[in-house]
Amino acid sequence: MKTILLSHHPSCKKFDKHTIKIGKYKFCIGCFIGYPTAIIGILAFYFLNLSDIFDSTFFFTVGMIFISFFILSPLNLTKIKIIKIFQKFLIGIGSVFLYFWIWSLQNLFIVNFIYFFMVFGLLLTLLNAYHAYGFYKICKNCENSLDWENCPGFQELSKCFKEHNLINIFKTPQKK
Repeated sequence: MKTILLSHHPSCKKFDKHTIKIGKYKFCIGCFIGYPTAIIGILAFYFLNLSDIFDSTFFFTVGMIFISFFILSPLNLTKIKIIKIFQKFLIGIGSVFLYFWIWSLQNLFIVNFIYFFMVFGLLLTLLNAYHAYGFYKICKNCENSLDWENCPGFQELSKCFKEHNLINIFKTPQKK
């Protein structure tokens, strides 16, 4: 199950640009660059008291500029792995600035919490929808076109499901 948890991309050459290999494990570039960058950034801001130095307009502006580097994906520039890594890093940093913008607003805690939930919920929904569509586009143009049960990229996971008596989510339901 480590494969799906660490990279959540099929073991397929067509998805090699979506992962980085460290030792014997593959990691999703977006998750293992973007999320840690955001978490480390938030902690650094807190410990260095950077939120006291900048005003909320600066947080919002820088956050939106860095998050807008997402546009590199639809422009197909992230097919170059180093650009993809850089993009995920900038999106993570942009999220930090957006996070501090929300919490610097002069509102009640609950209001800022609702803003935080709405803004990051929307961002994550849009990012995941875009990634799901990209995943679909890659798979539909494959010789195993969306037949994940027979796709070599999912064979390792299917074997794991069988060994541990789990429901194989890649198996086509049998018609009665």
